[in-house]
Parts: sequence; structure tokens; C-alpha cells
Amino acid sequence: MKPSFLSLFAAGLALAASATATAAQPLCAPRYPPPATMAAMFDMAAVTADTLDDLSGVDVALAARGGQDLSKYGLRHSHLAFLVRNADGGWDVLHLLNRCKTDQSDLYREGLVNLVGESAITTDLRVGIPTPAVQAALKSLLDGAAPRARALHQPRYSMLAYPGNAGYQNSNQWILEVTAAAMAQSAGEPALDTRERSLAWLKQRGYAPSRLHIGIGKRLGARFFADNVAVTDHPASERISGNYSVVTVESVFDFLLRSGALERELAIPHQGATAPTASPSPQESTP
Repeated sequence: MKPSFLSLFAAGLALAASATATAAQPLCAPRYPPPATMAAMFDMAAVTADTLDDLSGVDVALAARGGQDLSKYGLRHSHLAFLVRNADGGWDVLHLLNRCKTDQSDLYREGLVNLVGESAITTDLRVGIPTPAVQAALKSLLDGAAPRARALHQPRYSMLAYPGNAGYQNSNQWILEVTAAAMAQSAGEPALDTRERSLAWLKQRGYAPSRLHIGIGKRLGARFFADNVAVTDHPASERISGNYSVVTVESVFDFLLRSGALERELAIPHQGATAPTASPSPQESTP
């Protein structure tokens, strides 16, 4: 079956990158985690699917994994994705990925194992369940070839993409902007069919990005050596101070909880924990 998004599904094995090189992309060697890690990945994916299956009426969720270590910024999770129930009753992962640390990204439809990755042994999976109305709107946006969701994708990638500018986009931004389009649709508001409209809507509704301080040494290193980091879209004041506004998992969850778009949260435990936990209400949930 050919997926509607550009697909790279390798049963959880090729988690780091495609092994195919093009003129614009360097060769990336696939990663093969050790057996114990692979077992944890498949176990966590199975627990995630079972937990979602036990929730009545849930067809779409947001999930945040660990991955890149952002603990120095007080952040536990680094990457957001949509979990969407497919026609066979299973769960697809739809997300934006920056393969091989290039300056480009693409949209992927994969399996749960690919999402949890090697962070299955260290970090819980943070799952947000949208309200029924937002779920229905997300389902319509993400169904099939998903042209409206794809319209909100900017292929020019930067880890530090500025949320007030459409020039670049990081993984969490695409999730935030598509969810914003679903929120507007569920409220009967005009369609957010461009990134500019989505960003303006988010600003008007009070979305607040995280502020990450990047020291001068790292800024210079990223500027000269990292293709997947750009800061030219940020205001001069941020580039001078090193305090960058960035869309993070925490800032997305904070906004959705404040806006009433999430009905509740779940925490799918990493290897070693015993059972998923659920927060009684959005107000009582924690990162």
C-alpha cells in the first residue's frame, strides 16, 4: 500500500537517516540500535498502541518523544508528531523530519517504532488527546494526501526557526500550525491555509514560544558548520542577546492546554516503568 505522504518506513531500523544520497544531500548511514534497545522500542510502541486503543472515540493524538538532549534548557521532550488511526485500525505517525542534518525537511508517514526510537529506554512519551471537535478537524486535514496540511509545510528547515517568520520551519512548528488550522476549523473560523495566516492566528491567540539562550561559541559553530541551523529569520535583538524564540514541545502543549484544545494528557512510560498514567484534567498535568 503506497502511503499518501512521502514515506520512509523501515520497521524501526533506519531511525537516523535514509541511506540514499542525492546531489543535494550527503550520504547518511542508517543506525542499528542494539537488541535490548530495539526490544524496548517495540515494547513501547505496543504499549502506546494498546493505550490509545483503550480510549473510546480517539482517532488522533499528539505525541512528544525524547531524542536530542535539551535538559540544559529544562526541556524533556524534543520532537512532536501526530498519531492518526488508519483504515486498518492501527496507528500512523505523521511528522516533519530533517534527515541527515541538511537544510531541508519533508513530511513522513511512519510506524510507532520509528517515532519512539532509542529514547524508549530513557524518556516517557508525552501524549495529548485533543477535544473531539479538534480531533475531527485534524482527521480531515491529515486524511489522504492531506493537501491543506502539506500547504503549511516549509521545506527550508532550521532547528531554531523563528515562530514569527515563515522563512524556516522546525518539526514542532508544523505540528503547531496544523493544529492551529484544526482549532480554527472546529470553531468555524476562516481557513488557515497559508503559513502566514497560521502564524498570525497563533500570535493573535497568545501563543508564546520558549526562549533558549545559545552561547556565542555555539552560535558561531552552528553558523559555520551546521546546515540545519539558521538564525537569520530572528530579530536582531535575539541574535545579539542569544535568547532565541523557538517552538518547543512544552510551548505547544502549554498553548493547547490554555486554549482548551486538549482534553487530557497521557504519559507512556519508557522501559522499566510499569504502566501508563493519565492526568485527571489538563490543569493538573505536568511536563
